Amino acid sequence: MPTRSPSELASLARPSRLMRAFALALLPLALAACNGGGSDDDAENAPLPAPPPVAETPAPEPEAPARNTAYLQAKPGDVIQVRIEELNPTQAAIGYDQIYYKLGRWQGDFDRATWAADPALQLDYLNRTVGKKFDDYCEDVGGAERAQKFQSIAQARAARLDQPDTFTCKDAPGTNAANLKTVVVGWDGNLYLTDGHHTFSSLREIADGGPKLPVWVKVDANYSDLTSAAAFWQRMVDERRAWLRDGQNQPITVDQLPARLGLANAQEPGGMQEDRYRSLVYFTRDIAYSNGNLPEFAEFLWGDWLRRQAAAGQLQGLDQYKMQAPATPAQILAVSTLNSSLAPTGSADSYAAAVRDASLKMSALNDADIVFEDRDAASLGRIVLAPGAASGSPTKDARDTLEELPRNDFKTSDSTPRGAGKLWFAVNYRTCGKPAAGTCWGW
Repeated sequence: MPTRSPSELASLARPSRLMRAFALALLPLALAACNGGGSDDDAENAPLPAPPPVAETPAPEPEAPARNTAYLQAKPGDVIQVRIEELNPTQAAIGYDQIYYKLGRWQGDFDRATWAADPALQLDYLNRTVGKKFDDYCEDVGGAERAQKFQSIAQARAARLDQPDTFTCKDAPGTNAANLKTVVVGWDGNLYLTDGHHTFSSLREIADGGPKLPVWVKVDANYSDLTSAAAFWQRMVDERRAWLRDGQNQPITVDQLPARLGLANAQEPGGMQEDRYRSLVYFTRDIAYSNGNLPEFAEFLWGDWLRRQAAAGQLQGLDQYKMQAPATPAQILAVSTLNSSLAPTGSADSYAAAVRDASLKMSALNDADIVFEDRDAASLGRIVLAPGAASGSPTKDARDTLEELPRNDFKTSDSTPRGAGKLWFAVNYRTCGKPAAGTCWGW
């Protein structure tokens, strides 16, 4: 049914002047026919009284949408506790492989046979994986890291994010405001997330997290004084607090933003799209750019620039690399590195090769080179890679980071646990699901 304006609805609720005039004109003719053309009775020939005026029904006032009153008084800088389901996205897409890295790392296999004969090594492995989930959560909600590592495997098994009495952060949640993700109070009183889409999507997807998991956020602005959604979103766009592109980097309207955080799936409506270039940029972190004090949506700006480089033939497109099935995990995780002179070595078409090639293009920019609109490479954290750089330099650290991306989680020399690479976790989780014996994780 088409939507009618208040004036249209009002006009439908009352007869038109033409119809009233037509009815009055026909009334004497109808009466004459009933009376046989007249009567000598003065009363019968007396003029009929005029019909009463038709009362006009006023047009109904449009109903204002219900406002969420819980956060209307929140001020910039306030730290508030919320549920993940209360946070509305201001971007349409996320890098799924960044989420898969978190989900792969946070879910260590309690029944893994690799270190079953040595409980100390098994506990070390669980602190590096399951323990990392609690370290990340504590940091992201402003509580620093965990107060203490797991002291036993039983303690690790019992700890759950949705049961806060099973673990302790070093500081109370909300204490370290600098670590908190940020929100804006919208014109409707609801909370719009401006930083933390990947963090809270990961926590929403993990088994002991979910939409009702409590988190702490910092209010960046309160725009509940604006009188319309259009005014609110115009201000968000003007202040670069929204990224209105889809997973293919195509423009969208605010009505096309997802209704919730988290991955899209067939079991639950809503969810965020996948942006593969956003994943790629995440893995170039600490190789091509540093993550500190960047503007909002900086990784999307780098992703837009890399897409334009590929479209211009200055960089291979992602379809030229083995990054997903039908390629095997071994092909995807083939090592690609940079030697001391910054010459590419190793695989030319693995996921790490895509990261390496993108990093070289990003690093080759000058600080003043424009990446997106008025954002230059320096403002987006570009790392300068220099050939022949010494140990301990940013370049050597970047080369080491690249080399570690696809490595597994045990030392070949003595089979003790070690920190695995982000790509190793992401690729195995996407391909194999939760870490478990008998799956393609390899144990």
